[in-house]
Amino acid sequence: MTLDKNDFLTFQLFTASKTPRVKKSRIRGWIYTTVTLLCLTFLFYRSNNEFLGTYFLIASGLSLTLYPIYSRWRYEKHYSKYVDDTYKTRFGEQSSMEITEDTIITKDKTGEVRINKGEIEEINEIQDYYFLRTKSGVSLIISKIKTDDIENIKSEIKSLVDKGVKHNIELNWRWR
Repeated sequence: MTLDKNDFLTFQLFTASKTPRVKKSRIRGWIYTTVTLLCLTFLFYRSNNEFLGTYFLIASGLSLTLYPIYSRWRYEKHYSKYVDDTYKTRFGEQSSMEITEDTIITKDKTGEVRINKGEIEEINEIQDYYFLRTKSGVSLIISKIKTDDIENIKSEIKSLVDKGVKHNIELNWRWR
């Protein structure tokens, strides 16, 4: 299996969409921008400058409606640069995954990683990916499309869920 930039970007955006700090930051930016523009509207109308008052009223309306789109674009751009800087040497590199009774072993050109199945804390499933997160915070990205033995992986995930691992299924997830 090989992962490309889009795979890593999807993982980063999914993680950001589930992080309370990021959610609060986006909402806070939306509220602060809109309230600041409304305050300017009020100040200009109060000083009898109807042109600038109307200008900032329109700007606050645009902020109220378009800021979420801007925020989504801005965060996607930020995470895209982060992925380029952090994972650029891993794009297109061949890796293999072996699932044993107690561990998941991934191998690539840099070495081998063994993840004890007992350390898997959460499995997040979206349309094209499984994201397995361990108790230490390390995550494993599994592409449903690029994996040769997806049926074996599905049965292992079912086995982990039967053992009590939290499984979040969001097949309709999109970055918003």
